[in-house]
Amino acid sequence: MFNKEKSSNLESPPIISRTSSKDISTLIGEGCKIEGNFFIPTSTRIDGIVKGDLTGESGIIIGNTGKVDGNIFATEVVVYGEVKGKIETKRLELKKGSLVNGDISISILITENGCMFNGNCSMNNAAEQSVNEPLAAAEN
Repeated sequence: MFNKEKSSNLESPPIISRTSSKDISTLIGEGCKIEGNFFIPTSTRIDGIVKGDLTGESGIIIGNTGKVDGNIFATEVVVYGEVKGKIETKRLELKKGSLVNGDISISILITENGCMFNGNCSMNNAAEQSVNEPLAAAEN
């Protein structure tokens, strides 16, 4: 009469980033407004408004409705929304409709048609090496 099997349907599936297979562990939802500097040890998605600096050990996604007024330091950053501040990351993706006002320091930059970026961009040595390696191999 009663089934003793474990039901895995009761748990909601993890939110997965469209740009990576990492699970989102922290979510700042649409309508939330928070202020302060934050250290984020896990993958995070921001759909609300954050005033302050974000430091992350993994990826940070700024969703379509997300706005960050502060600096972002993380391994990977994907922007669908707005950022007003400096971004330092290994890999930065600017998606269609995104707006970044501030300087960026990156190794890899990926942009979609329709994004806006106002500021200075500096590429780290890792990006220079990865670009020069195929050229050096082709010359030999």
